[in-house]
Amino acid sequence: MNILRNDQYFRYGGNEFQVYTKRPGLIFQDFDREDYAFGPLSRIDHVNLTQDYCIDMHLHHNDEILSYLYKGEILHRDTADNKVLLTPDKLMVMNAGHEFYHEESTPNEGNEMLQILIRPEKADLAADVQFWDREIEFDSEWNLIAGPSSMEPPMIVRNDVAVMDVHGRAGDELRVPAEKGMTPWMYVMDGSIETLGETFYKGDAVTSDAERLTTLKLMEDSTLVLFLVNLNAPMTLKGNFSGHKRNNMKRYQK
Repeated sequence: MNILRNDQYFRYGGNEFQVYTKRPGLIFQDFDREDYAFGPLSRIDHVNLTQDYCIDMHLHHNDEILSYLYKGEILHRDTADNKVLLTPDKLMVMNAGHEFYHEESTPNEGNEMLQILIRPEKADLAADVQFWDREIEFDSEWNLIAGPSSMEPPMIVRNDVAVMDVHGRAGDELRVPAEKGMTPWMYVMDGSIETLGETFYKGDAVTSDAERLTTLKLMEDSTLVLFLVNLNAPMTLKGNFSGHKRNNMKRYQK
C-alpha cells in the first residue's frame, strides 16, 4: 500500500483561484523520481474558484482533460462554439488533440472541482469535447464516468485510464472495482474511509495491488473518485500540461 496525504501537494493561485495539484506518481513518496505521473494519469488539480472569476481563453494540446465538478458550477466556452454550464450533474471531457482552446468562468457561483489531466496514447489526435448529464445518488454504487472506448464509457479518454466515482453514507461497506491489467488509485473527494487498516480523509489518496485494495468502509458520508490505470500503457509526453514529467511549482509547506 502507498499513500499520498492531503497536505502533499503543489499550490498556486490566490484567494479567488486556489489550485492544489496532486501529482499521482508521488504516492510512492519519491520526490526524486523522473516522472511524477502514475502511468498516463499525469495530474489532478483540486480547484476552488470564487464567484465571478474568469480563466481566459487558453490553449491545450495533446491533453485529455476531465472536468469533475463536486460543488457549484463553471461556465465552459470554446472555439468550437460550445457554451455549456458544468455542474456536478453535467461533466465534461476535452480531448484536446492537436489543438483546442477554451475559457472557464464562474458568473453565478463559485465551485470545488477536480481537473484531471491524462496523457493520450498518441500525439496530435483529432480534437473533441464531450458532455455527460447524470443524476447523483448517495447509493454506494460506483459510476463509470470516463475511460477507454473498449469499456463503453459515457465519455471517452484516449488511453487506458478509467475514472469512476461513488457517493455513499456513513457505515456503508464497498467493494473496489477492478479491471485486468489496471492498478487502482483512489482519491477521497470528501468524507473519510477506512481500508487496509488505515483511515483516509478528504484529499488523501491510496494505491495498492488490485488484489489487496478490494474493500473499504465509509466512516462518514463520502464521495470517492477512483482511477484504474494501466501503468504500462503507451503515451505521448507532448501535452502542454499533461506532458510534464516533474513539477516546477514550489511545494506547499504548512
